[in-house]
This record gives sequence, structure tokens and C-alpha cells, in this order.
Amino acid sequence: MADFNFLEQVAIQIKRNREQLTDVEDELSTINFRIHEIPLKISTESNFAKMIGEQYVDATQELEAAKERLLKEKETLASKINDDMSTFITEFTSTDLVIPIEPNPLVVDGNTRFTYKNGSTFKSVFDILSELLGLSSPILVKDVMFSASEIVIKVTDEYEAKQKFLSSINEVQKTLSIKRRKS
Repeated sequence: MADFNFLEQVAIQIKRNREQLTDVEDELSTINFRIHEIPLKISTESNFAKMIGEQYVDATQELEAAKERLLKEKETLASKINDDMSTFITEFTSTDLVIPIEPNPLVVDGNTRFTYKNGSTFKSVFDILSELLGLSSPILVKDVMFSASEIVIKVTDEYEAKQKFLSSINEVQKTLSIKRRKS
């Protein structure tokens, strides 16, 4: 059974892995620069070391080993991110998706407002969902505004609000299903 609590954990993992990937790419860039720099400086550095009676230490092997390690780590992280994104889409588009909202909404200022159970918020779910849909958060679909803390529907009738909610979720699921097929 797919639920928002599980999706939140998947989304958090995606964000963490992306941060790590950025760090790895930065470190890889630095190492590549240093590897490129060695042939340009080797003559001066080795002559200087010889002149002062020291042994010249060629860091090429160490840097190449670090580069290989980082390339593997980059590939592993990219694979994890792709797998987690696939899981996110699969779970979100599941017919068993459970969105933990309070069953009794509040009608405020001409809108029907559903809050998540136990005051939960799902910031990471909506960060990833916004990215996948190409929309900014909060996400607005057919008069339904989805955010990390609540769902607001621009009607006052509770039954009509539930219909619009189901229709909007269905629309989001269809869009994600299309994205999954394209990737």
C-alpha cells in the first residue's frame, strides 16, 4: 500500500542523494583540475624539489584513484536517484495510494480545506511532485491546491469538494504515468 509517509521518506532520500551527488561532482571537478595541472607544473616542481634536496612526489596515481572512486560513487548515486524517482512515481500513481487527510474538512472563506492527519506535513513529497509536474508549490490542479500542509478546494460543498479532490488526484496520477512511460 502506497502512502504519503512512505513517499515522504523516498523524497527525502532523493533530495539527500542529490546533495551528495552535487558534492561528488564538485570534488570530481577539483580532482580533474588537479590532474590536468600536473603535466603543466611537473618540470618546475620536480626541479625545485631536487634543488632543495627533497624527493618529488608525483600525485598522479593518488588523484587517478580518487577520480575512479568518485566516478563510481557518482554512478551509484545517479542510479539510486533514478530508482527512487521511479519508485516515487510508481507509488504515487498506485490505485492503492493513501493520502492521510482528516475526513472532515473545514469550510473557510468559500473554500473547503482538508488538513493532513496528526498535523503531518509532506514538504519533500511536494518538492519532488512539483519538479515532476513542472509546477511550483503549492500545486494547483482544477481548483484544488495541494500543499505540504493542506489541500484547499475552491468550493463550499463537501461532496463537490471530494469529487474535485478525486478528479485532481486522478489528473496528477495520469500525468505522472505518462512521464513514467516516456522515461
